[in-house]
Amino acid sequence: MHIICASDKTGILVPIPQYPLYTATLSLLNARCVPYYLDESSAWATDLSSIKSALSEARDNGTDVRAIVVINPGNPTGGSLTAEQIASILEFAAGEGLVVLADEVYQTNVFEGNTFTSFKKCLRSLQASSKNSDNRFDTLELASLHSISKGMVGECGHRGGYMELLGFDEQVLAQIYKFISIQLCPPVIGQCMVELMVNPPVKGDPSYPQYEKEYSAIASGLYSRATALYEAFKAMEGVTCASPAGSMYLFPSIKLPEKAIQQAEKEGKKPDEFYVGKLLDATGVCMVPGSGFGQVEGTYHFRTTFLAPGTEWVERIRVFHEGFMGEFR
Repeated sequence: MHIICASDKTGILVPIPQYPLYTATLSLLNARCVPYYLDESSAWATDLSSIKSALSEARDNGTDVRAIVVINPGNPTGGSLTAEQIASILEFAAGEGLVVLADEVYQTNVFEGNTFTSFKKCLRSLQASSKNSDNRFDTLELASLHSISKGMVGECGHRGGYMELLGFDEQVLAQIYKFISIQLCPPVIGQCMVELMVNPPVKGDPSYPQYEKEYSAIASGLYSRATALYEAFKAMEGVTCASPAGSMYLFPSIKLPEKAIQQAEKEGKKPDEFYVGKLLDATGVCMVPGSGFGQVEGTYHFRTTFLAPGTEWVERIRVFHEGFMGEFR
């Protein structure tokens, strides 16, 4: 993004809700965030019409839109895109001359029979298809991001990851490498763990049985907690939630009573911030208000992870919610 953002008129298409580092980085670079809204009614899928509308409006306002960010699986939404949806984004980007920034750090966190498909795989498929008769996909610029902080590795503190760049001009690549080379490198342990993540044990290796056992246990544990949380949300008054599809999060929508909204205003808080603050005080369970990620105006959400062990804490959320609604109904 440092290389892409050339002036205060540079714009980057960013999904809403989004991981806040994107808007924070754009603010730091004095560039423009061009928000496009994900479709909550379709399990937080990308909405191409919303993307096109956001791009058109931004260009009409003099914004030089240069790239589009896609987070798949989604943070904070937990959504997971199909290969067809990814292909449509790549076709759109190729037609508009946009760099694609594919944030794919949750790629091993995919549930309910969904299959993760990388942007690179879809791009290679398009390049080999009849749709590439004009060679427009050969020069599409794609940056794919992955990290040891997520997935089954989950080693957040060791700070390791990678960025793969496809289709970039050699002179642009030289500037990116030059920029990265002036920074301190990740810790050695983090670099070693990236190597282990991309080249894990395979059948026949002495460590494979233990690796497979631990990997499967982590995956099944995450899914069971995600399911327990989802079922609790379904039973809670005024709460709607997409089923767990990917990443480590659920992002439910909540209809708050008018009295709760008024009380939040009295306390100088946003309504969803007021709700999660009350939840934290009552249960010790920490969630993040949807306003921290962006949401359609007039709607309220909160993001919760299902990383904490066990499911006892899920019942605490349900009991709190029942009492909260009773107090402010």
